[in-house]
Amino acid sequence: MNNIIMKTFVFLLITFFVLSFQSCNNDHLVNDHGYMDKVKDKFNERREIFQGREGELFSIIDSGLNKKESEAMQFLIAYMPLNDLADYSGSFYLVNVRLSLQARENTLWGNKIPEDIFLHYVLPPRVNNENLDSFRIAYYNEIHERINDAVTIEKAALEINHWCHEKVSYQPADIRTSAPMATVLSARGRCGEESTFTVAALRTAGIPARQIYTPRWAHCDDNHAWVEVWVDGEWKYLGACEPEPVLDRGWFTEPARRAMLTHTKAFGLYRGNGKVVKKTENFAEINTLSKYARTKALEIKVIDPQHNVVDNAVVEPSLYNYAEFYPLAKIITRENGQCSFETGLGDLLVWAHKDGKFGFEKVNVDEADTVIIILGNKDNINDYYEFDLQAPVQHIPYSDTIPGYMKSSNPERLIMEDSIRNAYVNTWMNGDDAVKLARANGLDKEIVKNIISRSMGNYVDIARLITDTPEEYNDILIKLLGVISDKDLRDTKSYVLMDHLVNAGKYHNPDNHSDEIYIRYVLNPRISFEILTTWRSFIYEYFDNDLSESIITDPYAFARWIKENIKLANEENYYNVPVSPEGVLETGYADLLSAKILFIAGCRSYGIPARLEKGTNITQFYRDNTWHDVFFSDEKYEKPGDAYLSFSYEGGLPVPEYYIHFTIARFENGRYVTLDYDYNRKITLFDDSLTLPEGSYMLVTGNRTNGSTVLSSIKFFDLEAGKKRTLNVKLRKEMKPARILNKIDFEQNFVDGNINKKLIAYSEKGMVIIWIDHDKEPSKHILNDLPHVKNELDELGCQFIFLSDPSTKSASYLPDEFEGLPEKTLFGFDENLDILNSIYGKSYDKVQLPVVVYADENGNVYYKSEGYRIGIGEQILKSIIKVKL
Repeated sequence: MNNIIMKTFVFLLITFFVLSFQSCNNDHLVNDHGYMDKVKDKFNERREIFQGREGELFSIIDSGLNKKESEAMQFLIAYMPLNDLADYSGSFYLVNVRLSLQARENTLWGNKIPEDIFLHYVLPPRVNNENLDSFRIAYYNEIHERINDAVTIEKAALEINHWCHEKVSYQPADIRTSAPMATVLSARGRCGEESTFTVAALRTAGIPARQIYTPRWAHCDDNHAWVEVWVDGEWKYLGACEPEPVLDRGWFTEPARRAMLTHTKAFGLYRGNGKVVKKTENFAEINTLSKYARTKALEIKVIDPQHNVVDNAVVEPSLYNYAEFYPLAKIITRENGQCSFETGLGDLLVWAHKDGKFGFEKVNVDEADTVIIILGNKDNINDYYEFDLQAPVQHIPYSDTIPGYMKSSNPERLIMEDSIRNAYVNTWMNGDDAVKLARANGLDKEIVKNIISRSMGNYVDIARLITDTPEEYNDILIKLLGVISDKDLRDTKSYVLMDHLVNAGKYHNPDNHSDEIYIRYVLNPRISFEILTTWRSFIYEYFDNDLSESIITDPYAFARWIKENIKLANEENYYNVPVSPEGVLETGYADLLSAKILFIAGCRSYGIPARLEKGTNITQFYRDNTWHDVFFSDEKYEKPGDAYLSFSYEGGLPVPEYYIHFTIARFENGRYVTLDYDYNRKITLFDDSLTLPEGSYMLVTGNRTNGSTVLSSIKFFDLEAGKKRTLNVKLRKEMKPARILNKIDFEQNFVDGNINKKLIAYSEKGMVIIWIDHDKEPSKHILNDLPHVKNELDELGCQFIFLSDPSTKSASYLPDEFEGLPEKTLFGFDENLDILNSIYGKSYDKVQLPVVVYADENGNVYYKSEGYRIGIGEQILKSIIKVKL
C-alpha cells in the first residue's frame, strides 16, 4: 500500500513539474534561453547607447509587460534599424506586439508556427524600406473577419490576397516606398509597395510572410518584388494584389526562371536554415533563387599581380541593368582569397576591390565554375572594353495544371474586386467639387483641379490645407503644392504641409536669390526620398539663438556642429530609410544620408538654399550666386577641383538616354559609383557642360537586342581640374539584318466597340498588334513604355492596335484614360483570340501575355515578343527602323 502511495506521489510530483515547466514555457515567447540572452544583451547595449530615446522608446519595457510582451519588445528594439529606433514610440511598437501575439493565440495556425519563423516573419511591423504606419492596428479586425472561415493557413493567405486586390492595383511610382495605409489610400502602388502592403496584411493575420525581391532582371531592365508565405514548413509564393486560385503561381513565374538573384531580409539575429548571402547581428539576407530558377555556385578567387591570394577583398557580382553594372551582392573573401555566390545561369561582370585596387572579369556562369580576379591599379587596365552579355535562356513555360473550375471562377472574382476598388476611387473629390473649392478660396480652378486629381485618396487633407490657408499665403501655397512630388500629394497630412507653408518664409530674403531657387531649395520640404515631417518647427524649437545665428551667418559652422554632435552609424540603418531630422537630433546618431538631410533641413529652415547636387549627391548650400560643397565624412576631405564634361553622339534613333543606354560613374574607394541623373534624360537635354569633381570616371553603354543579348561597352577616362572634355556616347549596333519571323493574315477581323473591322484597313504603313491583359503588371508596363518613344513612332506612321480577350473585360478597363500612346492607336477585342491563335496555333496555351507583333504592310512579321519585358517601346522602334530605313 505504501508503495502504491509512493508511486502515486512520485507520479503526481512528476506531473506537477511537467505541467509547471510547460506553463513556464507558455509564459515565454522565446524558449531558447541562450538566444534570448543575446537579445537582452543587444537590447541593453542599445539602451545604453541611445539614451536620448529612453523616455519615448526604451522605458516601455519597464511598464508592467508580461513575459511574452517583454521578450517581443526587446527583440524588436534590439534589432530594429536606426530610423525605426529614432522615429517611432515604444507605445506604437507595444500595440503592434500585442496584436501579433493575439493573432498567434487566436488563429488555427498560430500555435503551429515555429518560434524563429514567428520572430522573423510575423512579429516585425517593418517589411522593407517603407515608412511604418498603424496598418496592423487599423485593419486587424477587418482582416480577421475576412478569414474567419479559412480552415488552413493556405486558404487564409489566398483570401487575404483577394482582399488586397480589392484595395490596391499596380501603377508605377517613384523610389520612395509608401506605407501600407498610404497605398490603400491611393488604391495603387508599384510592385514594391503592393508586396509591402500584402506582407503587412498577411502578418496582421498571424501568417508568416516576407517580400521576395529580384534587385535587377537579366533579360530586361527593371526589378520586381512579390511575396512568400510560410505554409506548413514550406515557403510558397504569390503575386501581391494579384490573386490566383493557388499558391506558387503568378505571371512572374517564367521571368523568375531567368533571374540571377532573388532574395529577402530576415529581421533580427538569424538562426534559420536559409542560404545566407549576408549576415549581421541585426538581420540576414537570404538567397531564395533556387526555388525559382536553375542555379550554380560560382567560385570566385581574388589574387594580386604576384598571384598571392587576397583576403578581405570585397567581391561584387554585378549584372547589367539600367545601363550600369549593378552589384547583386557584396561578399568578402576568406583567408584563401575565395568566396562563392549562388546565381542564375547568365552573364555577370564580377568586380573585386581592396585598398583602392580593383579588378573585374566577365563570366558566363553556365560555362564557368571559377573566376579569378587580379587586383591592380587603374593604370593596369585598358581604356575600352566590349561585352556581349547573355541572360539565362528562356524556357518553355510550365504546363497549366489548375482545374478548369478554378480558372473560370477566379476571373469573376477579380472583376468583382475591381468594381469594389473602383467604387472607392469614385468617392474621391471630382472636378466640379475641386472647382468649387478653388472659387471658395480665391484660387485658380484649373490648378486646384490638377492638384486635387493628383492627390487621389488624400484629397481630404489637401482640401483641408487649401481651406485652412490664410488668403495672404495663397501664392506660396500653390508654389508649395507644385514643387512636391505626386506621392507627397497622395500621402502627406495637411498639418505637415502647413508647417512648411507658414515657416518657410520666416527668414526669406528675396534679394539673396531668385524665386526659382527659393521654391526648389528653401520652400520645398522634400530633400531626398524621405517621408515629409514637420522639421522646420522642430528645428526652431530645438536650436538655441546662438546656433540659429551661426547657421544664418556661416552654414559651414552648422556642418561643424553636426560633425561634433551627431555620430555617424551607417551600419545601424541597414534598411536605408532616412532618419528624420527630428530623430537625428533626439538620438544624436545618423547614417550619412540622414546627416546630409539634417544639414539641408537646417539651412532651409533659416532661408538658406541647400540641396543634394544632382548626379554626385554632394551636399551644397547656395550663397553669393554660388553652390558651396559640404562634406560629412569622418576622414579629412580635400575638395577636388572642378572639371567639365559634355556629351556628343552621332545622331540617329534611338537618341541615347540616361539609365537606358548609358551612365557615368566616378571612382571612389575601389569601385565606380554611378552618377544619379534623371532616368530617361535624353543626351540632347544635358547641359552643355556638366561640372564634376576631377578624378577617374567610367562610361557604360548598352544596347538591348530583341533576343537575350546586351551589346555593352565600358570606357575609362579621367577629368582634370579646370579642363573640359567632350565624351562621345556611341552605342554598339546589332549587325543582323531584319528577318521575317512569321506571316499574319490582314483579312482577319477584330472588334472595335460593336463593329467588326479588318486589319488590312489599317496596314498601309505597317502595324503593331499588342495583346494585353489590362489588369496585369506586364501589360501596364507596355502602356507606360510607349509614351517615351511616342514622337519617334508617330513620325514612322505605324498603326498600333491593342487587343484583349473580351471575356476578361472589367470596369477597370478604360482605354480612354491611357495617355501618351502613339497617335494612330486603336483598342479592340480579339474574339476567341482568333488572330493570336493564327500566329501561335496549338501552342497558344503556353503563350505569356502581353504579346507584341510588328508586321510590315504585307503582313510579314519582323518582331515578336511575349511575356514580361521592360523597354518594349524602344524594341518596336528599332525593329520598324531596321525594316523601313
